[in-house]
Amino acid sequence: MKREIIRYIRFLIGLVCCALGVVTILNSELGLSPWDVLNQGLNRICGISIGQANLLVGAIVVGFTIALRQPIGSGTLINMLIVGVFIDIFIYLGVIPKSDNFVGKVIILLIGIVIFSYGGYLYISSGIGCGPRDGLMVILTKKTGIEFWKIKTVVELTVLGVGYFLGGIVGIGTVITSLLVGPITQLFFKISKKDIKVIEHRNVIEEFRLIRGCFKKND
Repeated sequence: MKREIIRYIRFLIGLVCCALGVVTILNSELGLSPWDVLNQGLNRICGISIGQANLLVGAIVVGFTIALRQPIGSGTLINMLIVGVFIDIFIYLGVIPKSDNFVGKVIILLIGIVIFSYGGYLYISSGIGCGPRDGLMVILTKKTGIEFWKIKTVVELTVLGVGYFLGGIVGIGTVITSLLVGPITQLFFKISKKDIKVIEHRNVIEEFRLIRGCFKKND
């Protein structure tokens, strides 16, 4: 039971770091994330809202993930439900600084990328379940044997290209984020000597049975 509690704490800290990283990157004001560029492009081409575009893209990615047999775990659902909440909290609190000069903006961007990458490493390595986009990249890594950072970089640059083609706005921060998040996340895995290809993610049913079993043992 204690081990599972630690895993969930690790997972939640990872999600908080991801949200903090997103807001920090946003506050650099150097460009949207690659996926948001795609959402913006779909907004312009299809006439749907950016929020609707985000849901549509998320649903398509989840469909691919399920087709490739990546487990949808409790962590996947938690990720979808609370990362946005943490992002809103950090924005509301206004705890992340902004800068009026280019050098300051770049520093804020790089700090945000490191925080976001570390959060991704923490929650993915917990084995509780990946978010829709990271889940796709993890299963592609396992299926192809290609390193995670290469998969992530190629996917995000592809998303960026499609979004730009559809009319999304690309900033220098968007390109930098696309190029650095994958390698930095991979670096954290390497430092901790964890192999993303051998980390098993439990599905929701397995998670429920395991947690129920832990409670029964403590009765």
